[in-house]
Amino acid sequence: MSVSLSALTGAMFLANPAHAEGYLFDGDFGLGTGIEGGDKGLGNYGFRRARLHITTGLDLRDDESQSDALGFRAFVELEKRGTLGGEVRYERWLTRTVGAYGGLIGAVTPNTLFGGTVGMTIVMPFGKRAGLFLEPSFSALPVGNDLPSSTPLVWVLFSVGLKLGM
Repeated sequence: MSVSLSALTGAMFLANPAHAEGYLFDGDFGLGTGIEGGDKGLGNYGFRRARLHITTGLDLRDDESQSDALGFRAFVELEKRGTLGGEVRYERWLTRTVGAYGGLIGAVTPNTLFGGTVGMTIVMPFGKRAGLFLEPSFSALPVGNDLPSSTPLVWVLFSVGLKLGM
C-alpha cells in the first residue's frame, strides 16, 4: 500500500499541468473598393465605384476546431465623406488558406445602414504567421436612414491586405 501511495503522490507532482482549451487570434489590415449599387434618389437603380474602404479586424478560432472562426471587422469609408462601420462574421476555413464567410454588416455614423454580407478569403502565406489576403465580398444593406428610396444599397467589393497570426 505504501508503494502505491508513494507512486501516486510522485505521479501527481511530476505530471505536467493540463492546459485548458484556448483561442487562436488572427489580425488583419486591408484596403478595398469595388462597385456600389442603389437608387440615386431619382427612382432608377444604378452602379458607381464604391468609396475606398480601410478595414481592420480580428478572427477568433478555437485551438481544437481551427476551421471555424468568429470574425470582427471595423471599417472606414473615405472619399467625399467619412463613414464608420463594422462587421461580425462566421468564417469557415476550407483549407489553411481558403475560407468563406457570412455575417452582419453595418455603417453606424454619420448615417446608418445595416444588412448581410458573404464573401471568400484567400491567403497567400509569407511564412508561418503572415500572409497577403485577397477578399471578394457581396453585401446588401436594406435597412437604415441613409437609403434614398426603399431599395437596398449593394456593395460588391474586393479587398487586399496583410493577415497576421498571433
